[in-house]
Amino acid sequence: TSLYWGLLLIFVLAVLFSNYFFN
Repeated sequence: TSLYWGLLLIFVLAVLFSNYFFN
């Protein structure tokens, strides 16, 4: 469902942002 993809997208963005922030 779109909700699943929305949560997955938020999770991926959070991981990318944390990697960028900690580097």
